Amino acid sequence: MNVIKSMAENYLDEIIAIRRDIHRNPEIGRTEVRTSRIIREKLKEYGVDSIESPCPTAVVGLIHGAKENGKCIALRADIDALPVTEETGLSFASETPGVMHACGHDMHTAMLLGTAKILCNMREHFQGTVKLIFQHSEDTLPGGAKELIENGVMENPKVDAIIGMHMLPDETRVGEIGVKAGPVTTSVDLYEFHIHGRGGHGSAPHTTDDPILAAAQMIVLLQQIVSRKIDPLENAVFSIGKINGGSAVNIIPNDVKFSGVSRTYSETVRGEVDKQIKGIARGIELTSGTTVDINHGKYYPSLTNDLELTDFVKRTLIASMGDKNVVTLTKPMSFSEDFSYYTIETGVPCTFLFLFGGHQGDFVSLHNPKCILSEDAMLNGITALSNIAIEFLGNN
Repeated sequence: MNVIKSMAENYLDEIIAIRRDIHRNPEIGRTEVRTSRIIREKLKEYGVDSIESPCPTAVVGLIHGAKENGKCIALRADIDALPVTEETGLSFASETPGVMHACGHDMHTAMLLGTAKILCNMREHFQGTVKLIFQHSEDTLPGGAKELIENGVMENPKVDAIIGMHMLPDETRVGEIGVKAGPVTTSVDLYEFHIHGRGGHGSAPHTTDDPILAAAQMIVLLQQIVSRKIDPLENAVFSIGKINGGSAVNIIPNDVKFSGVSRTYSETVRGEVDKQIKGIARGIELTSGTTVDINHGKYYPSLTNDLELTDFVKRTLIASMGDKNVVTLTKPMSFSEDFSYYTIETGVPCTFLFLFGGHQGDFVSLHNPKCILSEDAMLNGITALSNIAIEFLGNN
């Protein structure tokens, strides 16, 4: 609807001001007290029918259409910042030392507020309910999505579909929306390994178990999981990012610690990687005489967009915004998102979209202290979310 874009244009200055305020005052996951207060104030101002906080710093709002009976679509935005010291030089840069919105969550929050304002003024165009989920702590493990689900966020009313959107820096695209059916983000598993055994003098290694050698052998074997134990038509990554052991060049230590991250697009592959890791650990124990303790943090599952819902979303976006604003993605992203819990835990179909945000200055990735996304992209983000919600509920 052209009227939606016109409304988004009229509200954009206000939404940008909200975004800049949130960007200037970022808050780490589970401490988003000020941010959630702003959200509640704005939702009340816009006329949202009900506002709740299932978790202390999360906010959930309901907007009922012309007839309350009907389907329910949920729109989710994450609201937390990162432990990053900002280096953008923006006039509205973070005023909180060591904390920055380096992942676009300030824009996600502002865009969903803009969408709420539009939908509150267009109730006659849809039936049923729009559920606005302003989620805390996406970037702080173990994430806020699962906690919200456990507190009933997908019920009362029961959600029939859920939509998410994430900003992406890009060297050329600003405001185009990336759509992909099937796998879109990876699972994430953190592994901490502690190898301990007899240490001793470096001149007599035969009297030790040499945990350093055992760690080195294990690291090499771990790298062979992806290349030799996983179907080459599947995708998996296992990276060791930290290792610590020893205090002197002529002493073999009693302990070595190292840690790594596994990512996959399939829960089956995820399980196989875990099985192989634990098998390798047992083998190292047998051959070296050391003991290998593993602390496994199983976090966000991989995210798979529902085929039928994603096709509907794509058709809606093309019809309302034109082909030039919609990009069909051919590859999934290599990062993880706890949005996946909303479909994994409940079976509710989901579509997770990507809004290309251009860049200012040198091109850098998300989570970089110099990451600057273009506010011009927000117009299409608000327009897209509003159109999806109205089209999904309009024909109930």
